[in-house]
Amino acid sequence: MKKMDLQIFADPALPKNPITPEINYETEAFINTTPSAESPTWETMAKLMTNMSQSLNEVIQQLSYYADKGWGSSEVTGAQLTLTLTGSVKPGDKACDYILGDEVMYGLGEKRKTHMKLQKGNKVIIWPITLANITPAYGDANNINSLTVTIHGNGRPEIGTVE
Repeated sequence: MKKMDLQIFADPALPKNPITPEINYETEAFINTTPSAESPTWETMAKLMTNMSQSLNEVIQQLSYYADKGWGSSEVTGAQLTLTLTGSVKPGDKACDYILGDEVMYGLGEKRKTHMKLQKGNKVIIWPITLANITPAYGDANNINSLTVTIHGNGRPEIGTVE
């Protein structure tokens, strides 16, 4: 009887799947629609938003020390967390109605201040914010009314976890 290597007929080893990248919708944004109340009323912004971009708006000190013979060095000495949200105007949505309400939209100073919460899994970032550049876009008659708002963090955010 002929001896055969049966391993050549077996399935090859399973290749490993690539690491799954983070998906943007896994991070949800909430706005406090009762900023003067003792307890926040968190309303999701997920039904409005189609895009969210974050920036730390870093303050950078650039110095050239004599010892470096003209070559510069940089230090990050400050930052302000900002988010730019774009999406659609949706009357009846609590977050949309809050942002576009006359008191906030046409208000200044304290009227534009509230709180923001970002949550991904059990990680939470909460910070006091100022709403700026609130822009319902209008535009072509047959298009959806777009919304853009820039959220400026006021001070250092609180970063934690929830159960």
